[in-house]
Amino acid sequence: MGAAAYAYKPQLGSPIDPLETHTRRKRRRRIKLVGNARTLTFCVIPLFLLLLYVGLMAGLTAQTYRLNTDQRAHATLMERNNALRSRVAQLESVDRLEAVARQLHMTEPNKVAFITTPAPPQPVVHAFAFFARIIGVTRWFGAR
Repeated sequence: MGAAAYAYKPQLGSPIDPLETHTRRKRRRRIKLVGNARTLTFCVIPLFLLLLYVGLMAGLTAQTYRLNTDQRAHATLMERNNALRSRVAQLESVDRLEAVARQLHMTEPNKVAFITTPAPPQPVVHAFAFFARIIGVTRWFGAR
């Protein structure tokens, strides 16, 4: 019976062992915090990478849709440009212009006169213009 008294410890006191020192408690807390930090890190990093991947894929998808829209607009504009160029070429054809000139009663002139314009005057070049500018700049700084 004496052995049974030693085996039974009533749990009336604190759950913390009274023999445990302050440093042991701090060490146990630190180990628990490190374990929780590892668990949190192993959960947060994959989640962050997953969200980063989803964001990149969403951006890539949006760029793909924009590219398709721009390619369709480019094709439409190229078709319109080709149609307008062919229309301009048709309107500028020599046969059409001659027909319009005949409708307006235009004829070729009998005489053609060429008028030449006088040549513009040449600017006067001073041989020491560069050195005069340098001297002007030195006057700004008060050097003579």
